Amino acid sequence: MNNKFFKVFFVIIFSFIVISCAETSPVKVIIKDAHLYVPLKGSMMTSGYLSIVNKSDENIEILSIDCSPIRAEIHETTINAKGLMKMTKPNSVVLESQSSTIFVPGGKHIMFWGLNGFDSKYLPCSFSFVDGESINFNFLVQTRG
Repeated sequence: MNNKFFKVFFVIIFSFIVISCAETSPVKVIIKDAHLYVPLKGSMMTSGYLSIVNKSDENIEILSIDCSPIRAEIHETTINAKGLMKMTKPNSVVLESQSSTIFVPGGKHIMFWGLNGFDSKYLPCSFSFVDGESINFNFLVQTRG
């Protein structure tokens, strides 16, 4: 009986040590405060905002966003030398190492189409990175008013 107890005890302790020593991949990207408002009545579009932190020592490049079945794109609003505002769809967004980027009105933001009648509290999305990795997150869907 003592021999069986010792074997079970040894297996448990050994398993604990192996699990404790196993490498876990550190979190490289943190997405916070992702939110959007439902479109205004009569509109098909709205925009969303968030902040992203790149905790890695390397630049990370976002290629796209997927919020299927809702259409979503990364956009950026810029002002040219003549003071004219223009919205463009960049090919990618580079997150500098050890930095944060905030998607805000008048800057980088996410454009959404097809949210009319959307009745969930959260919209699941994912960013795809140039290295083939992706990160899943949720936008909090807020009503206006």
